[in-house]
Amino acid sequence: MEDINLLNEKTKSSYFPASTIFLVVVLVATILLYLYNNYIENSIKDIQNDTTTIEASIKEVENDKNIQIYRLIELNKEVIASYESMNKITKYINHLNELKSKYNLEFNWFDLSKWEIVTNIKTTSDDGWLAYQKTRDFINKYRLDPKWLFDLWFVSSVEWMDEIKFKVNFKIKNNLNK
Repeated sequence: MEDINLLNEKTKSSYFPASTIFLVVVLVATILLYLYNNYIENSIKDIQNDTTTIEASIKEVENDKNIQIYRLIELNKEVIASYESMNKITKYINHLNELKSKYNLEFNWFDLSKWEIVTNIKTTSDDGWLAYQKTRDFINKYRLDPKWLFDLWFVSSVEWMDEIKFKVNFKIKNNLNK
């Protein structure tokens, strides 16, 4: 019986240092994790405070009337540019006059709306050109010249007796920088 007691006492004493070391490791790890958690929470609070400060600054800046106007202008820059281009009616009339003199055409009227100019053209034969040559040259050459302000759409019909009459649709080009 004495042997059994000695055996039991040996086992109890051998577990004691291992369990104590394990307990110390767990306590140290718990303390370190607690400290790390506090550090992270403090960092999060600092970041939240900074975010709140920045959001307040942004709201203050957004309430400034000058910045609101600038922002509206930036958002609508393309629309404003398109209205500027549409308001260059004298430039379009001068361009039609240039076409009239270059190709010897007569413009009876024109309608400007939605980036399109619709007009009736009349040509008559004279000493310089026949009416069909004027029409042919205008339709062929106008599309090839990149300096013109308009894109010429398909000419769907031509009336021809003593003179040639036809309706044209011009699409105003977006790059009117000249």
